[in-house]
Amino acid sequence: MVLFETTDNALDAAHAIALRTAETLSDTARKIYTVLVATGLEVSLERQYSPKVTQVVFFACAESVALAVGVHPSTVYRKLPELRQAGLVHAVGHFCTHNGRTRLDGSVWAVRLTPTWGSAARVPFDFLKKQYRCLGDDIEAGRTAYQQMRESYPTRDKLEIRLDHILRWALSTPDKNPVTFDSRTTKRVDLELIFDVPSVPKQDRAETIFKAAKTMSAVLNDSRSTRFYMAVLWGLTKLRDRGAGDYFGTLHTMISRCAADVTEGWARDGNGGALFVSRLKDAPFFDEVMRQPLIRVGNRLA
Repeated sequence: MVLFETTDNALDAAHAIALRTAETLSDTARKIYTVLVATGLEVSLERQYSPKVTQVVFFACAESVALAVGVHPSTVYRKLPELRQAGLVHAVGHFCTHNGRTRLDGSVWAVRLTPTWGSAARVPFDFLKKQYRCLGDDIEAGRTAYQQMRESYPTRDKLEIRLDHILRWALSTPDKNPVTFDSRTTKRVDLELIFDVPSVPKQDRAETIFKAAKTMSAVLNDSRSTRFYMAVLWGLTKLRDRGAGDYFGTLHTMISRCAADVTEGWARDGNGGALFVSRLKDAPFFDEVMRQPLIRVGNRLA
C-alpha cells in the first residue's frame, strides 16, 4: 500500500489516515496524530523507506510538535496518554550530556501509519541511544525549541498546521544539525517489520516474514542465516496464533542489542548472528518455537 508519492500531499495523506480514528480519538488528539503522521510520511520519503512501512521513528521536541499543531505544549503532553493507549504514538524523552550534566534535549517519537491494523507504536531501544543534536551548538546558535517557541508562539495561527516547525528537527539538515542523518538507518526501521508479522493478512505473511528475515540478516551482518531467521519468525507466528504468547517485542529487543554489540566490537569478525543465536537459545520460548510443526499459517511466497 503506497501511502503517498510526494511531500506535497503528505499532509493530505495524513488527514485521510487520521480520519480512520474519528470514532476512537478526541478532535485534539486526532489533530496531533495527523501532524505526527504527516511528519512520519515526510521522514519516510527522505530516508527512502519501503512504501509498506507501518511505523516511523524520528526525533523532535514536544514544543515543536505543539507549534506545528497550533496548541500549547501542555496540550500535547495531556493528549499523549490517549494516543499511547490507542497504540498510535509512543514518545520517550531523549537525554544528552551538556556541560557535564544530563539534560533532556527532546523526544523520540514512534508513529504508527496504519491506525486500523498492526502492532502498537513502540520506540526501539537503540533509537534512544543515538545522539541527535549538539545541544551546546544549538544553544549558541539560538536553535533551541525554547527560542522557536518565543519567535513563533505569539503569532501562530491555531487553525493552520505548520509542519516546518517539526520537520526542522525530524529531517536532516545540510550542516547535520540538529539531527544527524547517521543517527537513523533504513535497517533499523525495516526491522520494525517484525512487529507487523503477526498482524498482516495471512496472504501477506510469507512476504513480510521473508523481508523481516532479510533485514535481520542485514542488521546482524549474517547473510547465511536468513532461512533460520525465517523459521524463527514462522514459529513465533504459530505460537501467537495459538494464544501461547507474543514474543515479537522480545525478539526485536534482542536483535537491537546484538546489533549494538556488533557496532561496539563485541561480536567475532563483526558477525552478530552467532551472538544472537546463543542468546536466542537461552530465551524461554526458543524450545517451543523449534517444536512448532512444519505447516504454513499463510500463503506460499510466490
